[in-house]
Amino acid sequence: MRGKTTWTMLAAAVVAALSMAYSGVSAESVEGSVRSTGGPTKEPTSAKDYYWKVWNGALPERPAADTNDDLLAVLTGKFTGPPIGCTFSFRGGALDPSTIAARSGTTVRVENRDTFTHELSVDGLPGFTPLESGPGAIRTIPVPAGGPWSLGDLYYGHVDGYLHSIRELVACAAVSSSGRFRFDDVPPGPYSLRILRGTEQVASRRVTLPAGKTLQVDALTLKSGGK
Repeated sequence: MRGKTTWTMLAAAVVAALSMAYSGVSAESVEGSVRSTGGPTKEPTSAKDYYWKVWNGALPERPAADTNDDLLAVLTGKFTGPPIGCTFSFRGGALDPSTIAARSGTTVRVENRDTFTHELSVDGLPGFTPLESGPGAIRTIPVPAGGPWSLGDLYYGHVDGYLHSIRELVACAAVSSSGRFRFDDVPPGPYSLRILRGTEQVASRRVTLPAGKTLQVDALTLKSGGK
């Protein structure tokens, strides 16, 4: 009896070890950057209008410079898990970033990190009803195939953005003011790296993420264009 029990325990341990070995999938990182060729510039805001919005908490006090807050880097490919890093918010009086994406047929969440209320609008999205979102609230948007759709705020006319529906979306990454982006916790494999701005795809490249190391991608040159 004791021998049989020992054999059963040993067999169970072997099965458990094999299961851990085959179920463990490494997750790596992708780093890259973009360089502009003179992309779209935002419409200037009059000094009076700008400072009214600043003092009323609807715009951040920051210099009027190209901060790349209208850019979004995405990876697409064969992946069945939930999209990685695709979290978006109202912050500093605007959508951050203003270009957002979700996998077709799922939902995307937009959190209000401001200290005042927003009312998100999505132009042309079937069945979407604008609702107030107070500080700390999260608005969930169903994302069918189609788009991109124009985003706005019924309270603050300066807020704008675009929502992309992407069938094979794997991961999202914001682009910093210096033009850099990074994806973390991505399984190794082949992907398409795309840079979105407004309604357009302004750069793309095929990449393969190896196991056990961070992939450094050469700088992507953005094509010029508008929203």
